[in-house]
This record gives sequence, structure tokens and C-alpha cells, in this order.
Amino acid sequence: MSTAEFREICGMAEFRAAEALQRAVWGKDSMPDPGDLMMVIQAEGGLAAGAFVDGRLVGYVFGFPSATPGVQYLHRLAVLPEMRGRGLGAAIKWYERRWCLTRGISHVRWTFDPMQAVNAALYIDRLGARSTTYLVDYYGAIGGIEEGLPSDRLLVNWYLDDPIVDAKSQGRFVSEEVEDCLRVRLPHDVESLIGHDRERTLAARLMLRDNLRDAFASGYAISGFDCSERAYIFTRNRPA
Repeated sequence: MSTAEFREICGMAEFRAAEALQRAVWGKDSMPDPGDLMMVIQAEGGLAAGAFVDGRLVGYVFGFPSATPGVQYLHRLAVLPEMRGRGLGAAIKWYERRWCLTRGISHVRWTFDPMQAVNAALYIDRLGARSTTYLVDYYGAIGGIEEGLPSDRLLVNWYLDDPIVDAKSQGRFVSEEVEDCLRVRLPHDVESLIGHDRERTLAARLMLRDNLRDAFASGYAISGFDCSERAYIFTRNRPA
């Protein structure tokens, strides 16, 4: 594979390519961020950027300033299915971190589906984001691969100047000593059910919802993800 170039999206043809990329990732029935909206938000200080290979947009990130100074909200991150497994998702996020820090932004937050182990591994384990907030049916009814399911999400916080995040950005993975922690494992093979078995997927969603909300209610925060056990790691000593 040619070396990927990471840069801001430029021109309506590339913004339309970002629309097409979203449909390829989330399904034809999903509603992509419109190209003209992304262009305007970018012009007013938001981030609309991507990974380009041989001039083709293969990954995409879209975020915008929040009402809190120094805090950006990440709305979308996507990599084309055929380009996954090459580290592009993490590389796009590290590009986002550099982009934000040069503009005085030190905190990025976003949501993701807590049943997706791949996303948990990227956001929590590789990037060092953390969470104390579970959002029930956040977007309401949506189409695509989640049609017919409550759109539950974890709200995560990524503190860009955190020493642990900085170490991870340099490939230095720092182990933390914790005295009080608990683990919540993902339901077995849950990803294979999504889009194929709505009844079993819904049961898995509700079970995970209860387990994560109970942990948060007990004063724990998600501070890690064990990829081998597919388990969220909760601690008391690193609140989000």
C-alpha cells in the first residue's frame, strides 16, 4: 500500500467523497454528514480531514468546536472496510490530536457504540480516552447496521495533554498500578450478531447497558480496555 497522506479535505469533490465513504461504512440507508455542511463547519474552525492513498479518500474525521472553550466534539470517524487493519484509524486520530493542540484545543469528546470491541480497543486502549457516561438510545431510531436497535453510546473524553496520552502517541504504553478495579466483558461474539439477529443483539445490548451503568453508578470510570479479554477496565482513581 502506498503511504497515506493525512490532511484537511479540500473542495466539494472531496467532500462528496466523504459522503460516499460514510455510506460505505454505515450502510446505504444511513444519513451521511452533507458535504456542504462539512465545508462550512471547516471554514468556521471545525475539522474535516482524511487519510488519502494515491489521491483517494480512504479515511475520514469530522469534528467541531463545542460550547466549552478548548473542547472539540468529534462527530464522525470512519475508514473504508477494505482499508481496515492497517492502523489508519489510529493514525487519523493522532493527526486530529496534532491539529487540535496547534489550535489550543486540549480536550476532545465523542460517542461510540460500547458493543464494538474494535472501537473500544482503539479509543480506550490505544488512544487513552476514558468515560463515566452512558447514553441510552442517544440518537433515537437510526438506520443502517443498527436499524431496530436502541442507539446506546458511551461518551468518552480524550485529554490531549495527559501524560499517558502523550506516551501512547509516541508508542510508549505505560502500565498503571491500580488497587481497586473491576471488569465488564463484552457479550460473546456480539459483533457477528449485529445486522443479522436483532433479538439476540437487543438482549446483548440491554445486558451490557445494565452492567456498564451499574459500574458508573458505583463510582467507577472506564480507564482501559483489555483487548484479549474484550473487557472494559473500570477504576476509581482516574475519573473522567
